[in-house]
Amino acid sequence: MSAAPQRGRRRAEPVRRPSIFGHASARTGARTAGHAAAAPASPGATAVSATAKCMAALAVVGALVAAGGVAAQIGAPSGPDSLASVVSAAEAPATVPGGSSPAVSAPLDAAITFPGVNVTSSASAAPVPVKAEADAVKPVAVDDPAGAQAYAAGQLGSFGWGADQMSCLTQLWQRESEWLTSAENVSSGAYGIAQSLPASKMESTGSDWSTNYETQIRWGLGYIQGRYGSPCGAWGHSNAVGWY
Repeated sequence: MSAAPQRGRRRAEPVRRPSIFGHASARTGARTAGHAAAAPASPGATAVSATAKCMAALAVVGALVAAGGVAAQIGAPSGPDSLASVVSAAEAPATVPGGSSPAVSAPLDAAITFPGVNVTSSASAAPVPVKAEADAVKPVAVDDPAGAQAYAAGQLGSFGWGADQMSCLTQLWQRESEWLTSAENVSSGAYGIAQSLPASKMESTGSDWSTNYETQIRWGLGYIQGRYGSPCGAWGHSNAVGWY
C-alpha cells in the first residue's frame, strides 16, 4: 500500500548568506590548509620591523636636514644631489702637483689676535737697540800702590835721575795720595797719585789719566822735573811749605 501523498505547500527554509567574516574565515582556513608547513608570523617580530623602518626613515631625514645646513653655510644648494656632492668633496683627498702632501702657506704679515695679546709674523719689526758693553761699563781706577811704586822706580832713569831719588819720591807721594790712583782732594779738587790740580792737566799725557796709574806717574815726574828739578827738590819744598 502506497503512502498517501502529502498535501499542502512546504515551508520554505531561509537562505543563509555567508558574511564577510565567514569569507575571511574560509580564506584563512584555505591558506592554513594549503600551507600547513609555514609558521605563523610573530606579533613581536612585526613590531620590531616597523620600528626599524621608522628609525631608518628618521635617519635619512636627519641626514638631509644636516646636509641642508652645511650647504647653506658654504653657499651650496641643498637637496639629495647636494648631499652626495658634499660627502664626495669631504672624502676627496687634497693633492698638489707631484703627489706630495698639500702645502700650507700664510702671508708674512699675518696677525693672530688673542684677548689682550697681538701676535704678528711681520719680518719688518724694528730691531731693538742694544748698547755696547764697552759703553755700559764705566772704567774703574786701579789702585795698586806697590805696582805704582815699582813702575815709578823704573821711570827715574828716563828723566835723568838715579835710584837715590826714589826715597824722596816715595815719601812725597805717600803724603799727597798714599799712591792711590783714585785719590781725590774734595776741598781743592786735586786728583791722582801726583795730585794734579786741576785733574784735567794729566790729559796731556794720556786719555786714561783718571784710571791708569802709569799715565799719572809719567805726568807727575814731568811736573817735578820742570818745577823742582828732581824728586828730592820737590820733597824739600813740600817739607818747607806743606805742598809742592
